[in-house]
Amino acid sequence: MSHAFTYQAPYGVFHFSNGLLTVELAEDLIVDLPLMQRVAAQRMELLGQREVAELIVVPRAHLLLDRTALTWLAQSGALSGVHHRAVVVPAHLLVWRDRLYQLISNMRPNVRVFRNRRVAKGWLQERAGTFVPMPTAETVAVEVEAEARVPVTQE
Repeated sequence: MSHAFTYQAPYGVFHFSNGLLTVELAEDLIVDLPLMQRVAAQRMELLGQREVAELIVVPRAHLLLDRTALTWLAQSGALSGVHHRAVVVPAHLLVWRDRLYQLISNMRPNVRVFRNRRVAKGWLQERAGTFVPMPTAETVAVEVEAEARVPVTQE
């Protein structure tokens, strides 16, 4: 059984269904770093540590889309609880610029910028089955301990 809900925040609508969190930002916003940090904090408050795919939709009527906000969304601190993230922006040039930036930088491959919402959602759904969680310190310690107990047989 799938858990689904919709939550209205002052800066947008959060909708969670089938492991996908869709965040539709309100119009006439300045999409900057503090706003994206509020979105991430709200996600953590709503979902806790549940691992989700996240689709962030920036409306056509945004006032400004800050480059540092997009860059922050791809950093490991912003990805806590998110295995894949797609950001839909309303301008082709932004998508091309960000894809080029992603190619030449060390941006994580599980974050991508799109122009089309359906394509972004398809990309997220395509990767939902291929997600392998990043190891934490605890899982690495358990794996090392388990490997140490397994006897190596030589033939």
